[in-house]
Amino acid sequence: MRRTIRMVALSMLGAVLMLSAVAMTPRLAGIAEAQSIMLYSDPATGQVYTKRCKRCVRLGEYVPAGSTEEIERKVEIKTQQQLDQERAAMQAEEAQRQAQQQQWNAEMAKEVSTIQPWATEFGDRWYKKISVGTLVYAYYGFWSHTGFGPQFMDANMQWPGPGNNSFNEFAINRTYLDFKFTPIDDVSMRITPDMYAMVNTGTTCTATSPTKCTASSGDKVGTNTGWAQTDDGNLGLRLKYAYLDYNTFFQKVLKIAAMHDDKFTFGQQQNPLVDWEENLWGFRYTALTPWNYLSLSSAQVGAAMKGPIKFNETQYADYDFGVYDDASYHALEQSAYKQVMGRVTVNPFGATSRYDSLGLTGFYDYGYSQKCTPDENELTGNNGTCGHLARAAGLVHYTAEHWGVIGEWDYGHNAFSSSNLYSGSGPADAIGIATTGPSSFTAWNKMVGGILNSQAVQEGADLLGHYDIPHTPFTLFGLLQWFQPNTRIQKDPLDFTRYDLGVQWLINRYLRVSFDSQAIQYYHSQFTFEGGQLGKKSVDVPFAVPRDTHAFFLHLEFRY
Repeated sequence: MRRTIRMVALSMLGAVLMLSAVAMTPRLAGIAEAQSIMLYSDPATGQVYTKRCKRCVRLGEYVPAGSTEEIERKVEIKTQQQLDQERAAMQAEEAQRQAQQQQWNAEMAKEVSTIQPWATEFGDRWYKKISVGTLVYAYYGFWSHTGFGPQFMDANMQWPGPGNNSFNEFAINRTYLDFKFTPIDDVSMRITPDMYAMVNTGTTCTATSPTKCTASSGDKVGTNTGWAQTDDGNLGLRLKYAYLDYNTFFQKVLKIAAMHDDKFTFGQQQNPLVDWEENLWGFRYTALTPWNYLSLSSAQVGAAMKGPIKFNETQYADYDFGVYDDASYHALEQSAYKQVMGRVTVNPFGATSRYDSLGLTGFYDYGYSQKCTPDENELTGNNGTCGHLARAAGLVHYTAEHWGVIGEWDYGHNAFSSSNLYSGSGPADAIGIATTGPSSFTAWNKMVGGILNSQAVQEGADLLGHYDIPHTPFTLFGLLQWFQPNTRIQKDPLDFTRYDLGVQWLINRYLRVSFDSQAIQYYHSQFTFEGGQLGKKSVDVPFAVPRDTHAFFLHLEFRY
């Protein structure tokens, strides 16, 4: 019995030790770790197999509980949940940020609305009422033949006189800054500074013993030429326009429907003819219009009334009348008198714009020299300071969509002087620098002064036009001028013709360039001018006809 009990106890102890050993023995990786199993099924019997068999179909993988793959799948599920949570948190944060931004925007809009009346008033008073523009003229010029004569184009232009063929230069001959201000519909203001090239005035000295210096009114250039301007080569600044327009007199005071757009102008302004004709022709940046080329300035200081006459929005007339100083905008007024100017344009068939369709234009100007002595009342006789001047012009013009032509007749009295003839280039003697020897023009200059005296009568004719080449940005343009500086001289050596012929390339609405040829041609054959025509003491002048001037230009205009 005791032996039996011992045996049972030993057996139980052995079983416990064996179980402990089994529990403490590590599992082999290939045995203890469960793997996923691919299951197959027999559709006929419904039995499930772990191996491929005939007529079996694959059911899928079976992953035992606790396997590595199951753990990995649980990890993947947990990671995806974390990503979803993080994404949801970011979306919530973004929604909160957008809500805060909307709140800020609403607060800002509220603040802007509180200052909007002031901003609107400021915009109406300034931004909508002020405009700033600019205008630049520039060129490259080549003078194949040089001689004395008027300048070719707008602003100052000088070239050396005879004997300086092949002279050439780059130049900026005009720059505007254009300021316009319209505080209310009733009035508007324009201020336009102008930059131009200047030539110095001073003294000239001769190398004698002792050295002798003589005051002059200009610079000597070369052996026979003088320039009568100020401050060599500097670009000076002067005022071109400064005027006030009263726009609504015929709308609010004297209500006349046909004169609805007419106005009164006071200040330094365009005269009735030059600016109007420049716009009618359209090529001011290449050459001066006829009377502007001869003597009439483009701007005067005074008061004017101007505007169109319209019926049912169709223009049938356009006028401009004014009273101005005798001096131009760039000269001092020394006269006790004033000049009057007027232009009337009639459109017999009506016009949709100021320069459209057929037009008949008349212009007249009457005044005195700006140097007419203020305290001298006697205006009769051959008074050099107070001889009256007159200018007249009659024009027939037609403007179509792609072409235009202008025919003009001119008449003048005392309206072309030696200072106008020498505005481009003149002899040194004309500005107080005496010359001697074979290159001297002293006698010739005296002849010119005698021909262009205060009783000279002028007459001329002109033809201007342009043609837009179809389907291209190019335009052909031209100007022809015939002029007699004094018709009272039977054979005047100063009679001349002028032309400007070229082609324009319109690059865009702000920029255009052109190439043209210009010339001043004194059309009489060379002869000796008999001095008896000018007075008993005048002498004969051989070679009285001046030399022609020919030049080629590449022009540029920038307008904004």
